[in-house]
Amino acid sequence: MHLEATNRTPEVTISDTSLELKGECYPEDISAFAEPILELLAEKLEACDSYFVSLELRYFNSSSAKFFFDFFEVLEEAAADGKNVSIEWRYRSTDNSMKEAGEDFEEDMEEADYQLVEIS
Repeated sequence: MHLEATNRTPEVTISDTSLELKGECYPEDISAFAEPILELLAEKLEACDSYFVSLELRYFNSSSAKFFFDFFEVLEEAAADGKNVSIEWRYRSTDNSMKEAGEDFEEDMEEADYQLVEIS
């Protein structure tokens, strides 16, 4: 699955072993954006032993934050079930808001391998 970025949604690429999400996330209808991604992610996690996720966001709004909490919950549950789940939260060195958001999400990760990665 590949979704091109729009002015309100990030580029999303989902394969059998990885997911990449990059850009800004503040869709008008978060459910319409999030549900297909969460459903496909759950399917891919069910069918694999290890999964890699790369997130590089420039902005997300409060309704998107709920999506990300659900997103990370799916990943954490898969890791708790024995899947090898690796997550990279990529943020620009000048973007303290995205760094702090990444740190907030990291607090809920106990089983998945979660890394904050500073990029230039």
